[in-house]
Amino acid sequence: MKKRILALVLAAAMALGTTGCGLFTVQNESPADVAKDSIANEFHKGSQESTIAEEDIEDAAAGVDSTPKEVRYQDDYYEYVNQNLLSKIELAATDAHWDWFGELNAVVSSEMEDIIRELAGDGKTYEKGTPEQKIKDMYECVSNTENREKTGLGPLKPYMDSIRNAKNIDEYVDALAHLSGEFGFSSIVGGYYISQDKADSSEYSVYMMYADTLIGKEYIEGKETKEYVDMYLDYVNDMLVEFGMSAGEAAASTDSIETLLRDICASTLTTEQLYDPKITYNVYTAKELQQLYTNVDVDKMLRTLGVSGQDKYIVIDVEQAKKINSLLVEENLQALKDYSSFVMLNDVAEYASSGYVKLHDKMQNSLYGITESWGDEKIWMDLTQDLLPWDFGTIYVKEHFSQEDKEAVEAMIELILKEYETIINKQEWMSDATKQKAVKKLETMQVKIGYPEEWPAAKDMMQVTPISEGGSLISNWLVSMQVAIEAQLQQLGTKVDRSEWDVTPQTINAMYDPLNNEIIFPAAILQAPFYNSRNSDGANLGGIGFVIAHEVSHAFDSSGALYDEFGNYNVWWTDEELAEYERLSQSIVEYYNNYEMMGTKVNGDLTLMENIADLGAMTCITSIIGDDEDALDDAFGQMTYNWASADTASFMMYLLNTDTHSPNKVRVNAVLSSCDAFYDIYDIAETDGMYVAPEDRVGIWR
Repeated sequence: MKKRILALVLAAAMALGTTGCGLFTVQNESPADVAKDSIANEFHKGSQESTIAEEDIEDAAAGVDSTPKEVRYQDDYYEYVNQNLLSKIELAATDAHWDWFGELNAVVSSEMEDIIRELAGDGKTYEKGTPEQKIKDMYECVSNTENREKTGLGPLKPYMDSIRNAKNIDEYVDALAHLSGEFGFSSIVGGYYISQDKADSSEYSVYMMYADTLIGKEYIEGKETKEYVDMYLDYVNDMLVEFGMSAGEAAASTDSIETLLRDICASTLTTEQLYDPKITYNVYTAKELQQLYTNVDVDKMLRTLGVSGQDKYIVIDVEQAKKINSLLVEENLQALKDYSSFVMLNDVAEYASSGYVKLHDKMQNSLYGITESWGDEKIWMDLTQDLLPWDFGTIYVKEHFSQEDKEAVEAMIELILKEYETIINKQEWMSDATKQKAVKKLETMQVKIGYPEEWPAAKDMMQVTPISEGGSLISNWLVSMQVAIEAQLQQLGTKVDRSEWDVTPQTINAMYDPLNNEIIFPAAILQAPFYNSRNSDGANLGGIGFVIAHEVSHAFDSSGALYDEFGNYNVWWTDEELAEYERLSQSIVEYYNNYEMMGTKVNGDLTLMENIADLGAMTCITSIIGDDEDALDDAFGQMTYNWASADTASFMMYLLNTDTHSPNKVRVNAVLSSCDAFYDIYDIAETDGMYVAPEDRVGIWR
């Protein structure tokens, strides 16, 4: 899929607390988020060509490579283990990032590309609604550039016109509400998604989304990101010119958009705040929403969105909502219309005519240090896969899923859950009552491995109209948006089905969902180097075992710990325990603040949840292994190997500003330097780079 950035943070994933072991993993998405995707998620979906030979993936060495190295493991374990591997990695001009997630995804994507080519060239007609028919016809819509040029904005043009022609704030808000209600797009106001209620995870509620902050609060307010913001604003200007504005009009509109953007960002929650339910779970009635949005006819907006008549609405970012309400006045009308017009153009850019595609591609390449664009066929192939994820998922499972590997991983999960129970019961700062509740959360944790027994209803709801019947890329894409909305609206008033999957089986990642108290391991991650049946037990514990333990640990990270065994936001700790948890957490924040990449400090607050999970995972794995030095050596080596990565300077800057994970090198070295077992098997002296004094080693679960 072509890499894109529309919002650097996905509100649905963050506000719901969903976490993954790679970069950002999106679950419980709003329709707009389905359309957008975060850049991090894109990089896991096929942003790189396969770099390492297939035999290297299969034969990924467990433990520490004995080949002579320039770097001592006592000083930099990450570099020591990965030096030879990374020497083989030369980022292509089309890539900003390499890691094993992307590498394996490139392999999966290539396999799916073969299927597309076969279907595209076989000259056959397939029954309507079959995966073969949808894939074949969607690829034709994606790759037919003549049809895309002819279609332009297609069915979206009347919606754009309604924004541009709005004569007052009421008409403007009404135009946004129709766009959101029909397709899920939002810019300033009117965005929403439907998901499990945090206070009662068996029910669904309406979450009111916050504004699209374009390049994102972190960039807008960053001290070292001015050049990226300037580049992005040039992109805004060029997109408006492409839309038809004169140079002078576009320049004036860009200035007004920047002013609004900075004003909105100043009242927007930080990334780390968006994971905190204490901040984001704000219950409003429709009447109270009207008091919040005094400049909006709220009842009319909710009716247009199709979500009127609910007992409650959950506002994610209250302060931003107040700010937006203050901006919804007649003197700002033109600036607001310009802002929303650009957001819509940005949303549709990949699916529209070539002028928009090229500008969008240029922006992304500049932002992430990419010097060459993908070839057209690669872009078309990835986009086709993106638009039909569940249809490709059914094909992937048929050809690539091993029941034997599933059973082996299930056994490892059981072992890890049992070990966490032991670790929790050892904590002297927790009361017996709280320990019992924590153990109950482990015992009731749902495990999803491989793929769903029943495929999501949206898979069959999504139909593809071929060009011969009047279809186009943009019209079929909009159908997928409407399907997402319809599927969400159907959930209102029903009980949550916890067996449903939101993650496709071909996803190279794993995640924990606090609202279901579940861990999810899609089929595609159950392969080397994360899991290999030929590896030692120690290596597999350091590989897929570390990933599993990491996700389990999220049930007790700084956000997950606020949810009970049923997935309800319910603080089940005593005040004294919370105070101790906060003290331990702050020590982790300060510990990671001391690490840096490219001269920039790691943000310990932003990365706290993931750091807690990494530290807890290592405690769990080493506790299982015990004093078996060979197994520990294998585990440390495999974990380190699995987190090998390479980035452009621009993409590393992006990660440091927005990613809730520490950079991979830090993830490895910081965790190992705080792991007592690491010192037990290696000769780490006080003068070595990896040494941290015992009293300075950190972790919640030690």
